Amino acid sequence: MMALEVSFWKNNFKALVLAGAAALLTGCSTPTELKPPAPLDPLSSPYALEKQWQLQLSAFIPAQAEGLYFESSEQAVYIGVPGGYLTKATKQPQGSWSDQVVWQKKLATTLTAGPTRLDRQLFVGTGKGQLISLSEESGQVRWQVALSSEVISRPVLGDSQLFVRTVDGKLYALNPQNGQVNWVIERSLPNLSLRGVAPVTFAEGTLYIGWENGQIEALDARTGQSQWATRFLVPSGRTDLERLVDIQAALLYQDGRLFALGYQGKVAALNPATGNFYWTRDVSGYRDMSVDAQALYLVSDESEVLALDKMNGTVLWQQEALQGRYLIDVLTYDANQLLTADRFGKVHWLDRVDGALTGRVQISNDLGTGNAISRLWLDGNTLYTLDGDGYVKAYRIKPSDWYQFNHPGDPRGLFSTRDDDGAK
Repeated sequence: MMALEVSFWKNNFKALVLAGAAALLTGCSTPTELKPPAPLDPLSSPYALEKQWQLQLSAFIPAQAEGLYFESSEQAVYIGVPGGYLTKATKQPQGSWSDQVVWQKKLATTLTAGPTRLDRQLFVGTGKGQLISLSEESGQVRWQVALSSEVISRPVLGDSQLFVRTVDGKLYALNPQNGQVNWVIERSLPNLSLRGVAPVTFAEGTLYIGWENGQIEALDARTGQSQWATRFLVPSGRTDLERLVDIQAALLYQDGRLFALGYQGKVAALNPATGNFYWTRDVSGYRDMSVDAQALYLVSDESEVLALDKMNGTVLWQQEALQGRYLIDVLTYDANQLLTADRFGKVHWLDRVDGALTGRVQISNDLGTGNAISRLWLDGNTLYTLDGDGYVKAYRIKPSDWYQFNHPGDPRGLFSTRDDDGAK
């Protein structure tokens, strides 16, 4: 598959450069993707993916989907694509499109954020600056409100309010029942930033925001009043591109600590009450992180996967074998494994203890080429993927033929139990 992957990189080099140039003109950019992927050593994977169902929506460029996520209820999964399609699908495999799809809504504009689910409502943001509430049952629009500019981070719920960020530096708090704006604040932004903005993080009555100017701020969720602001990243260099200090990854709050990751910057743990740093380490990244009881897991902008000690920031391990593969967010799969995917259609498992690559599965389309995976979501032992060709797929994670032959009875316990002690 290496020849195919190199071909993918060569064929998309011009498109990547042109897309970056166009983004610069609009004031947004994406991280430079110029390095060819690292070759992968052969690996006997204990994991296999058995496709349960798939739906084809509309194709998109991965950077367009940064604010789009999977959402779920007990029986259904919800997903949107930039082309404007919002789809509710039943989780259990059905025999036809009409049975798998409960409903599908085609919005009249680009879908850029969400969905977020609450009280039988779904909330999404659009490229025209609209925040829309739809019925979870039918997909019908309940209300919509026009905000100041494009919504490109998913809505977040807390203290009976809906918090939404727009690309012009504003943060809105709205009533989720009718869309009424309770308060709004605005912060100045740099001339150039990455495509997308990190959603706010809500914890114990406080909102934590990583701004595109490199600051982290805490706000009272009821009033929007600032509680503290900390300079996390300091711009340096002569050009706007060199001075990029975006906080693109969502801030993580766990066990009385706030974790932040910045592009062309660092990763840090902060005191959420004061904004003071517990520790910092020089790492550049923009993908969402994961955390468990011992470690913080992240993907660098070079597609290295790192595990850092939560208490002091010490590097526990660093996996460099996936460099240049443009990894997406890292997830905690079970008590022992991490899960991520690359832009060449491969899903990767890593050991949480030492970062060793423990599993790999190629997801291919009908032509046998690798799909550019944009989003992964885990629901128990079912893996959902969204790729740039517009496919939403559901897979059951199961033992591979190699693993069943060489480890009868599952002595390693990879499939007999699932202990999802990690948080995302």
